[in-house]
Amino acid sequence: MRLNRRKVRSLTFSPIAKLEIKNGEKYFQTLEGHTIDALKILKVYMERNCETIAQFCERWKLNKEKFLKNLFLTVYLHDIGKLTKEFQQNIRQNKRSQKYPHAYYGFFLLHDSFTDTVINVPVELAAILGHHTQLYDQLYLDENQFEKPTFLVNEIRKFISNAVRIYKELTFDDFFEFNDFTLNDIPEFSWNNIRRVRNRFISKINMYMDENKNWEQVKSVFSYIFAILQTCDDYASLNFSKFVENCKSNGGVFSTVLEDAGEYVSVLQIEDPIKAVLGDKEPYEFQKKLMNSGKFITLFAPCGRGKTEAALLWAINTLKKHKRNKIIFAMPTQTTSNATYDRFIYDFNFGKENVGLYHGKSFIKLKDELSKEKDEEFDEEKDVEEIRSETFKGNVFFKPITITTVDHLIYSFVKGFSQADFAFGNLQNAVIIFDEVHYYEKLTLEHLLTLFKLLKKMDIPHLLMSGTLPEFMLKELQDYEYVIDEEGLEFKPFKIEVHGKTLLESNVIEEMIENYHKELTQFVILNTVEWAKEFYLQLKEKLKESFDQPNIMLYHSQFTYADRIKKENEIYQRIKQKPFILVATQVIEISLDISCDVMYSELAPPDALGQRAGRLNRKGELWKNKVEHKLKIYIPEKHLPYDEKLIHKSKEIIMNYQKPMSYKEIKELCDFAYVEYALEIPSNLLTFFKKCAVFGEHWKYIATESEEGLRFKVRDEKIQHIDVIPKCIFEKESDNALRVENMAKIPLYYLLTDLKTEGGGFYLHELVKRRRKKKFWICNYPYSYELGFEYNIKVDDVYII
Repeated sequence: MRLNRRKVRSLTFSPIAKLEIKNGEKYFQTLEGHTIDALKILKVYMERNCETIAQFCERWKLNKEKFLKNLFLTVYLHDIGKLTKEFQQNIRQNKRSQKYPHAYYGFFLLHDSFTDTVINVPVELAAILGHHTQLYDQLYLDENQFEKPTFLVNEIRKFISNAVRIYKELTFDDFFEFNDFTLNDIPEFSWNNIRRVRNRFISKINMYMDENKNWEQVKSVFSYIFAILQTCDDYASLNFSKFVENCKSNGGVFSTVLEDAGEYVSVLQIEDPIKAVLGDKEPYEFQKKLMNSGKFITLFAPCGRGKTEAALLWAINTLKKHKRNKIIFAMPTQTTSNATYDRFIYDFNFGKENVGLYHGKSFIKLKDELSKEKDEEFDEEKDVEEIRSETFKGNVFFKPITITTVDHLIYSFVKGFSQADFAFGNLQNAVIIFDEVHYYEKLTLEHLLTLFKLLKKMDIPHLLMSGTLPEFMLKELQDYEYVIDEEGLEFKPFKIEVHGKTLLESNVIEEMIENYHKELTQFVILNTVEWAKEFYLQLKEKLKESFDQPNIMLYHSQFTYADRIKKENEIYQRIKQKPFILVATQVIEISLDISCDVMYSELAPPDALGQRAGRLNRKGELWKNKVEHKLKIYIPEKHLPYDEKLIHKSKEIIMNYQKPMSYKEIKELCDFAYVEYALEIPSNLLTFFKKCAVFGEHWKYIATESEEGLRFKVRDEKIQHIDVIPKCIFEKESDNALRVENMAKIPLYYLLTDLKTEGGGFYLHELVKRRRKKKFWICNYPYSYELGFEYNIKVDDVYII
C-alpha cells in the first residue's frame, strides 16, 4: 500500500475516523488514514527534536528506544476505541457519538495489553484516556451518560496487525525496533468491568506517586507523551479539514491526505543570535555574561538596559546548549504580554509563525493584529477560525516562542484550564524567562518561589529578572547564579524630589503647562482611577486656555479591553509628537516601553516607584542634561490601593533619598521597606500540583475561563472586580455587543453598593444562545474612549480604584 493521498472506493469495509461536510457532501477519512497522518507528524517531530527527546529521557532515566516506540504506539492506538459498531454507524450518518466515548473504550481495550511502559505506571494509557477530555478524578464515572459499545473484533485485530507494516512503510525503523504489539483477549464489556479497570488504574498511579514521592517525574513524562499525542492528533484532524476545503471532488472516503507534516512541527532556527537580537549593537558586559550562564539564573539590571535582549540571548543559547526547543516569557500582566509580543514581532522580527501570545484576553489583541495586517475590519465569519487557531497555539505553548502571563503558566501546573496538560507537556523542554519577578503581592510571590523549586526539580532552565531585586527574594534564591549589570547600576538617570503636599495642593498644573511650552514629555501617575480622571480633566481644561488641541491622554485599567489596546497603540504614536502629557495609574508601571522627561507621581511603595521611574529618562545615564529629569513625589489623599503601614513606612524612608538616584539605591529603598517581609513557602501550589499530577480536580473548579482563581488563586485580589459592558455600546450593537472586548473591569464593591442603594447604575441582561444562558452586567453610567466611565461617586468615602 502506498502511503500517499488516495480516495478509497468502499465505505462499507473501511473503518472511519473523521467526517467533514462541505456543500452538503460528506468527506470521510478512514481510521488508518487519520492514524497515518498523525504518525507522519510524529515522525517529523522525532526527526527535528531527536536531541531534545534524548536529553528528556536522560533527565528522567528513561530508555530512549522504548520511549520512542511507545510514542509510536500511543499515537497509533489512540483512536482504537472508534472501532465499535455504534461509532461507525453514527459517523456514517453524521450523528454524534458522545454516548460512546472512544477514548474511554480504547483505554478499556488496551489496559491488559499496553503494559511494557516507560515508567512503572502506564502513563501512555493515561494519555490515550485523556486525549479528548483532560483527565480528572470523576472522568467517565457517570455511566448514565453512556451506552454499551459493541466492539468490532475483526477490525480491531486487523488494525493491530497492520501496525508493523505501517511502522516500516513510514520508516520508523530509523528510530527504534518494533516487531509487533500483542493484543490480549478483547475484554468482555460490562459497566462493572470498565468501572473496576478505571478505578484501579487511577489508584495505581496515585499510590505509585505517593509511595515514591516522584510526582514531578510522573507528571512530566505523562504530560510530554500527552502533548506529543495531542499535537499529532489535533493537527492531523486540522489538516483533513483543510484538505476538504480545497478538495474538488464531490465527497468520498479518503485515506492519508497529509503532504507536509513539517508545517505542524515548528523549530526556532537562529544562526546568529547576537545579530538577530541586537542588530549592529555590541552587547553590554552583563548581556555577554548572562548569555553564557547556566540553567538557573537571577538577573539584576535597571529598567531600559536591555534585560529582554539579554534574556533572549540567554534563552537561544540555552536551547542549543541544553537541547531544549521552546522559549516562554512569563509576564506580570496582560498589558506587558501584549507589549512584549509586539517587540518580538516588530522589533526582533521573529515572525508570527514563531511567536505565540496567550492570556485571558489575548484574542482581543490577536484580532487587532489581524485587522492591522489585513488593513480592514475584523470579519467575524471569515477571520474567527484564524484567531481561534492562534489563541489555541498560545494557550498550549505550541510555537517556538510564547509570551504569556505568570497566571497562565502557574495554572498549567494545576490543571487550571482545559488544555493545561497539553501546555504542561510543551513546557517540559522549554526555557522560561520570568520578567520583573518582584512585581507581585505576597501570595503570588509565594507561588512563584514554590514554582521555581518545582522547575529546578524538573530541570527546566529558567531566568528570573528584576530591576529592583529585593533581598527577601535573594535569600530564597541563594543557589541561583546571580548576574548583575554593574555598569548600569551606577547610572543615575533621575533625581527624587519629595513634596509634602497632594498634587492639587501644589502648583503642579501651572508647572506642567510651563513644561508643555518647553515641549517636554511629562507623565503623571496617580494611585486611583477616579483621581486620575479628575486630574486629567483639570489639567486638560487649563491647557486648552493656551492650546486648541493639547496633546494629552488618559490611561487606566477601567477602559474596555478593546479600548485599552487602542490606547496603548495610540500612546506609542502620540508620544512621538512633543510636547506630550500622559495621565495614568500604576497600569503603566511595567507595561509600556515609553519614556518621559519629567514625572509626577503619588507616593507608592519603593518597588512601584522604581518601576514608574523606569519610564523616566529611560536608557539615560545622568539625571541632568538638557533637562533635569526629576521624579516628583506627592502625598496621596488615601493609602489605597496599597497597605497603609507600607505607605507610611515608604514615606519615612523616601525622605532620606531626595537626590540623584541609581537603581542600586532603589534596591536599598526596597530592602529597607521590606526588611520584615516574610514569605510562607511552599505555598498551596505544591499541594495542588501533587493532587493534579495526572488526575485531580476538573479545571472548571480550579479557575474560570478568564483565569480568575476559584479553588486555587494565583493572586490575592484585595479588591475584587467584575466585568461590565457600557450601556452606550450595548444600545448601539444590541446582543452583538456582548463580547469580551466590550467589557471593562470595575471594582465589585461599587456595583454591590449601587444595587444596595438602588442607584440604577447597573442591570443584568440575559443572552440565550444555542440553548445556553449567559448573563451580562450592563453599566448605565456614561462611557467614553477618552475617560472611561463617568460616575465619579464616592463609596464609603473611598474613591473607586
